Parts: sequence; structure tokens; C-alpha cells
Amino acid sequence: MEKTKKSTEEKQNKIESNEDFKVEISKEALNKSELKKKPIKSSKKKFKSKEKSISIKEYQNIEKQLEEKTIACEQLNDKVFRIAAEFANYKKRSEKEIQDFHKYAGEKILKAFLPVLDDLERAIKHENNEDNSEKTDTDGSKMIYKKVKKIFIEHNVEVIKSEGEPFDPDLHHAVMAREEEGVEPDMVLEEFEKGYKYKDRVLRFTKVVVSK
Repeated sequence: MEKTKKSTEEKQNKIESNEDFKVEISKEALNKSELKKKPIKSSKKKFKSKEKSISIKEYQNIEKQLEEKTIACEQLNDKVFRIAAEFANYKKRSEKEIQDFHKYAGEKILKAFLPVLDDLERAIKHENNEDNSEKTDTDGSKMIYKKVKKIFIEHNVEVIKSEGEPFDPDLHHAVMAREEEGVEPDMVLEEFEKGYKYKDRVLRFTKVVVSK
């Protein structure tokens, strides 16, 4: 009897559990069907284009402002290009000045020695012309003269040729002009003072007499 009671109770429990399961399934199915029926709302926002009309006067004002800005930009560009060109010229000029400074560094010193060289030449010439001059004085002057000349040669200083040469204003300085028979005009007749070149630059112009 007890076994039969237990079996009947178990059967009833199974039936009840099946009914609960069916109820749950039907609820879930109902929820799904309701979801299908509901329309899905789009997340995209609709933007309406807003057009604003302007008057002819406003358009002309904008056009005028644009033209003024364009002119200002062009002027600024011209100024920039001009400054860039000036800077490039300044850079070239500075580089040349630095090169010239190194190239002609001893120009002032050598130029200062020219009168000394002139005095030595005159002293030697005067001593050679005098009959009673002592030979030791002449030899001493010649020795000093040779040493100074050697220094000049080592520093690329050379004498400018003048007598018998055509007059060159880049090398000669005419102090006098005279007529000479058988000589063409603008020829150097006589040299008053020697001229010198330092590398490719005139250290001192030659003072000359030129033919007419």
C-alpha cells in the first residue's frame, strides 16, 4: 500500500512540473511575439538643411573683403621675396668681404712699407752717382733693399710696368702730359713713382708722364 501511494504522488509531481514548464515556455514565447510586433526605432537623426539667403549688398561686401585680402596677401608675398633676396645679397657680400679680408690681410702693412722701399732705392741711386761715397754704405743699403724686396715678392707684391707701355687708368696715375716726336698719344713716357700690385689688387698707382 505504501509503495502504491508513493508512486501516485510521484506521478502527480511530474505532471505538475510539466505544467509549470509549459507555462514558462508559453510566457517566453509570448514575450518574443510581443517583441516582434513592436516597431524598431531608428537611432539615426534626421537633419534638415537650413538655407540662408543673402542680399546683393551683402554679397558685394563679401566680394570686396575677399579682394582686399587677396591684395594684402600679394603685397605680403612680395615683401617676403624682397627680404629673402636682400638677405641672399647680404650673405654673398659678407662672404666676399671675409674672403677678401683673408686674401688681402697684409695689404695695409705692405702699403706702409712702400715709402721705405722708395727711400732705399733713392739712397742707392744717390750713392752710386757720387764718386767719393764709401762702398760699405752702398753695400749696406743694397742688402736692406734686397731683404725688403724679398719680403714683397714672398707676399705676391710686384712692380707695375709703366715706361713704354700704353696708359692704363686702372694701373697708372697721370701727373703730366707732353708731346713727344715719334711717340703715339697715351703712351707712358716717364715714371715719377713706382706702382705696385698686391695679388690682383693695385697697392699703389704708378705716377707717370703721358704723351699727347
